Amino acid sequence: MPSPRPRFWPYLIVALVAVAVHLQTLWFPFVFDDEWLVAGNAFLREPWSALTAFAHHFWHGTPFGAGYYRPIVNSSFALNGRVLGWGPAGFHLVNVLLHAVNAMLVLRLLRRYSVGIGAATFGALLFAVHPAAAWPVGSIVARVDLLPALFILLAWGALAGGESWGTGLFFAAALLCKESAIAFLGVPFLALRTMRNGTARDATRRTVAIAAVACVAGLALALAARRLAGVPLAPPPSEIDPLINPLAGMPQPGRLLAALALSGRYLLYLFLPVRFTDPAAYGPGAAGPGPLSAGVIFGALLLLAWGLTVVLLWLRRDRLSLFLGFSLASFLPASNLIVPVASLYAQNFLYLPLLGLSLAAGDVAGRLLERLRVPRLPAAIAAVVLALLAAASVAEARVWSDATSLFTAWTERFPQYPLGWSRLGVARLGQGDAAGAEPLLREALRLYEPNAEGHYNLGLALLMTAGADQPQRLEEGIKESRRALELSPDLVQARVNASNALLLLGRSAEAEPEARAALAAAPGLRPARHILAEALFQQKRYADAAPLFRDLVAESPHDANLRSPLVVSLIDAGLLDEARTEAEAARREFPDMAWFDFCLARVEARSGHRQAALDLLGRAVERDPQTRDWIGKVPDFAGYPEPRPSAAGPSR
Repeated sequence: MPSPRPRFWPYLIVALVAVAVHLQTLWFPFVFDDEWLVAGNAFLREPWSALTAFAHHFWHGTPFGAGYYRPIVNSSFALNGRVLGWGPAGFHLVNVLLHAVNAMLVLRLLRRYSVGIGAATFGALLFAVHPAAAWPVGSIVARVDLLPALFILLAWGALAGGESWGTGLFFAAALLCKESAIAFLGVPFLALRTMRNGTARDATRRTVAIAAVACVAGLALALAARRLAGVPLAPPPSEIDPLINPLAGMPQPGRLLAALALSGRYLLYLFLPVRFTDPAAYGPGAAGPGPLSAGVIFGALLLLAWGLTVVLLWLRRDRLSLFLGFSLASFLPASNLIVPVASLYAQNFLYLPLLGLSLAAGDVAGRLLERLRVPRLPAAIAAVVLALLAAASVAEARVWSDATSLFTAWTERFPQYPLGWSRLGVARLGQGDAAGAEPLLREALRLYEPNAEGHYNLGLALLMTAGADQPQRLEEGIKESRRALELSPDLVQARVNASNALLLLGRSAEAEPEARAALAAAPGLRPARHILAEALFQQKRYADAAPLFRDLVAESPHDANLRSPLVVSLIDAGLLDEARTEAEAARREFPDMAWFDFCLARVEARSGHRQAALDLLGRAVERDPQTRDWIGKVPDFAGYPEPRPSAAGPSR
């Protein structure tokens, strides 16, 4: 029987391979949920957030719901940022290292179960390089799968080593990382039957029984912490966004049948990780698969066969039942078979099932090697298989290299998934490609019309691409923005976009109430203040516009497009002293702009300083001959002679 004592080199090899396969992720940016939960979450940067995370739900500090409680993950993010900085590289580095540690712990656990070093190394390498691990490592937020796997492996190692209460403590920690860690609760109970006959059996069984009790205590501890934080046991159905998980909106039995078919696709990827795709459409309007469809039958048979295999192995007192039972049980919470979950597509759902499957693969490999007399042939086959999986994992990880890559992959793999099209459109908008974003957003709305984000972003794209001679596109942009507000009244930016489009159409009287409504919802919102100021300016309500422009200029003193309407508003409101001060300040800030010479000339003309006004007009003409056109548009210079360029040249 091989010694359970560890050897140095296999562990180092497993760790280096895990790191090498995922090393490229260190150069990946924040993508998708990373931007909300980590990059833009001010809560994580608070001094005591690593501790206060235990008093809040998982998405605390973001606009999202309170259905999950994963404080250890949030604490890890807070500490990660403090120690390694708030750029993405430090977070990706920790993810890579966590995966490497998990792979080594797989090797260690197999050795504790007396699996030969070669077979145990194969199981650990399988876990290290399998493409199902590419998403959990590549996505920073998917640390919610890496950390529970770490604590489950520690709990399992404690169980195998007879450390009963350590098993319970590590299990509680896993539950505080992700809810699906509950799958480990069955392991000590299954282990009660896998003990062998003899006197040692009774002592071992007592140890395992204590471990089972400790796990129940760990579950109670995690539930108590969750309750104290005010987090429900499961996300309320109303908080599951149908855009992200369209299954949530499907009635039964259609939802169950669709979940069965999708589960078959997920689990097949564990055995044949070529490419995870799903062409099906989901949601209230989707037909869904029939009960006799191939996908439903395959998914049901696979789950049934897997479950029966676990039961038969358990009845035979075979430890494989522990590994395969955990693998299946850890998938079920994310399968949509029990209740709808927050997301429809996420390959990180397979990280914990992969853990159990890799342990089973190592155990089976060990048994086979004991029977084979030519171990080199299977070793060569294993090397080829692992190399192919590693290459696939490297390619799969590149999906997370940036937002465009991720959502392009989603639209190709899940063509009926509206979120993929919507997010790809947002990515295009972020790149300044509004024209490229428009058809993507239209496709997202075709697939799911009650999509507030999609309507808002389509309205924005229309606004960005509409020319002066395309009022119909501006009208459509207003329509899309207002539809977004119908679906999400708190979407203030949609109201800002609508008011801006109204301004561009010259409908300032309609733009004003939209801007005021935006400010009522979000006081101080700068774009809304700017649009309100412009709307008042266009209505020639200069006395009302001037204070708004004054505040905007104080915030952005180097913006000539704000300085100009401020000076004009002050002039036409009759506030000549302040207008003179602002015009002189603008001339100093923008010495090459004739416009502010012209504005100061207006002030002097209205103040009765005719010669000063003429001198300023001369300087303005010197800088810009277009000044002559401006003169005819205001009544201030009636009766003035034709201005001539100043003999002294432009004044600085």
